[in-house]
Formats: sequence, structure tokens, C-alpha cells
Amino acid sequence: MSNGFEFKLSHFQSMLLFALVISVAFGFLSRRGPLDRVKYIVWSLFLFLLIGVGIGWAMYPFSR
Repeated sequence: MSNGFEFKLSHFQSMLLFALVISVAFGFLSRRGPLDRVKYIVWSLFLFLLIGVGIGWAMYPFSR
């Protein structure tokens, strides 16, 4: 039974949401100043996305 609300994400959107949540968590768990914390969040988000896209790109030839 559906209540009319659907929440569907593509693979990329799911990866983006995961990377954002984990980067923010890592940033707040680190013992740094506020500016360093923001830099760490942005840097880890960038690396999560870069590595995720890289792994997806490397696996693409095997999907066919």
C-alpha cells in the first residue's frame, strides 16, 4: 500500500548523498578549527566523488 510518496534516487544521486553525509560526519568528528573543518569536508567530498566515479568508470567495460 503506497501513500503516494516515492523517494527514488539514481546511482549517482545515492553516491552524492552518501559522500555528503559521510564527509560532513568526518569533518565534525575531526578535531580541527571551523575553517579547517570546512576545508576537510570539501576535500573529502571531492575525493569520495572522484574515487566513486573512477571505480564506476573502471567497472563499466565489465557490465556488458
